[in-house]
Amino acid sequence: MITVIADDITGAAEIAGAAWSHGLKVVLSTGFNQQNDDTEVLVIATDTRSGCEADAVNEMLCLTRQIEHNGGILFKKTDSALRGHIVAELNALLKIKAYTRALLLPQNPSKDRAISNGTYFISGKPLAETAFKDDPEFPAKSSVVTEILGRSVNILTLDGSLPQNSKGIYVAEASTLDDVATQLNKTDKQTLLAGGADLFNALLEKSHPQSTPRTGEGKITPRGHSIIVCGSTQSEDITHRNFAKASMTYNAAIPDDVFAGAAADKWQASLPDIYIRNKSIALTIGNKENGGPQCALRLRKIMAEAVKRLVDAYQPELLIIEGGATAYSIIKELGWNNLEIRTEYRPGIVGMTHGKTEIVMKPGSYPWGDIL
Repeated sequence: MITVIADDITGAAEIAGAAWSHGLKVVLSTGFNQQNDDTEVLVIATDTRSGCEADAVNEMLCLTRQIEHNGGILFKKTDSALRGHIVAELNALLKIKAYTRALLLPQNPSKDRAISNGTYFISGKPLAETAFKDDPEFPAKSSVVTEILGRSVNILTLDGSLPQNSKGIYVAEASTLDDVATQLNKTDKQTLLAGGADLFNALLEKSHPQSTPRTGEGKITPRGHSIIVCGSTQSEDITHRNFAKASMTYNAAIPDDVFAGAAADKWQASLPDIYIRNKSIALTIGNKENGGPQCALRLRKIMAEAVKRLVDAYQPELLIIEGGATAYSIIKELGWNNLEIRTEYRPGIVGMTHGKTEIVMKPGSYPWGDIL
């Protein structure tokens, strides 16, 4: 079995969707659970990216004690743009006796993300010149990998090799999918694999070459009651999308005074009536300035509490959530800890079910494309 630990829930969903598309039996959980014998991939979603480094390390150490007795392959899903407590978490996982080093390949060439000459690029632009420079919790202040992650990491070039019995973390350069496969083929059973979806897909192709792929659905269509949550000031306004127009979605933007620090109770209490009357509602932050990490944490809590009120009023047929930290807060608030994969709309955008509700999650940095 392959066990995956992700530092946010949309990253976990992305990996679960990739395993589902590969034809494998996959379970996504917000904690470690012993699985049935037919489970081929267990994806564990954490929210360590949104917490402090010490808490992230403690959670990884706790998981290592459970996973070490589980056997199989361990894969650490990290943010594709190097946000989070990546080095600290990998060092904690390297305490598992089976591993002596880690190969980290976070970038996804399939989405035009590359590491070349020790520098991270997105669509040809250095990372620190992209929208990630304005991330509220992990702003990209540099594009040089060793400046982002620290000098303790090693850069593995395409023509380089992993020294026998070497230790530490090796960040693999790659600009194409062929490069990803080349770097993966340098590893052995003592190498902990970590990174993005392109590396995970390469691992599946190598470990399960005979599996029968599945084809996902192409569009998200309105059905019954629906709740949409856009929990970021960087989110695209999806209320103008075809889905929102077809379902006549009501846009319930968080009020300016609540964003600024006022109590959210009155706004939250007004939402169920609007939702029942309109059947489709979007909770959005609106076009506001980035308020920093503490503001982001507070807004996630407000959004999660608001969704809980709506679900208590009427459990929707469809719940769409944009942003990993927001999604994790909502799922934990609802107590929906085990999700079954239903379909993959496109890489990174996955449909899962809990009871009668389909939950669609999307990482904040990925585009919706034409599926909505």
